[in-house]
Amino acid sequence: MTRLYLVRHGQASFGASRYDQLSALGERQALLLGQHLQRIAFRADAWLSGTLDRQRATLAAMVRGLASAPTPDAHPAFNEYDHEAILGAYLPRVMQDMGLSPDDRLTLFSDTRQFQDAFAQVMHHWVGGSPHERAPFETWEAFHTRIREALEKLARSGPERIVIVTSGGPISLAVQAALGLTPEKTFSLNWAIYNASVTELRIRRGALMLSSFNNVAHLELVGDAGLLTYR
Repeated sequence: MTRLYLVRHGQASFGASRYDQLSALGERQALLLGQHLQRIAFRADAWLSGTLDRQRATLAAMVRGLASAPTPDAHPAFNEYDHEAILGAYLPRVMQDMGLSPDDRLTLFSDTRQFQDAFAQVMHHWVGGSPHERAPFETWEAFHTRIREALEKLARSGPERIVIVTSGGPISLAVQAALGLTPEKTFSLNWAIYNASVTELRIRRGALMLSSFNNVAHLELVGDAGLLTYR
């Protein structure tokens, strides 16, 4: 049996000019997770991440919290979908449908609830394969296949306990595969995944099973509600 521990990256830099970097809070979340794993004598046979900066930096901060530093590895198969390309293709249409003008873009990004509504509509277009006029980018089907094949490859790779630092999209797809969720429920799940949370899945005889979801006990034990973030 293979045990996969999917860690969502620490808080990135939403709203900044460069999203793909950990905030100071994101660094702390990741370090606390590493220190917690050290305290409970957690062990893993392999420590992986995607190749995005926020994913690699999260794994690096986790490793700093361990007494014996493992050798981390990075694989693009666990990268998040390209949200910038998807927004570029569909957000103008969604904003028009919402009665917003291009001048309302900054206001939209600063209003969490309104942005979440808009993003859900954008993802609906992406999942449904709505045509767009931007350069081609990864489709929903291709993203789905990439994550599924990556998980299957890990199950055949030999290590029994594998830590993977990734993002909300791949974690949601892994849970979808285990529970048979619809795409709509899958993306709803995506919004509920905490930064630096741990989701455990087990693969046995080719079947993917959910063991635990969105565990942030390592952050809750600190007693600082500000450590619990979604973005």
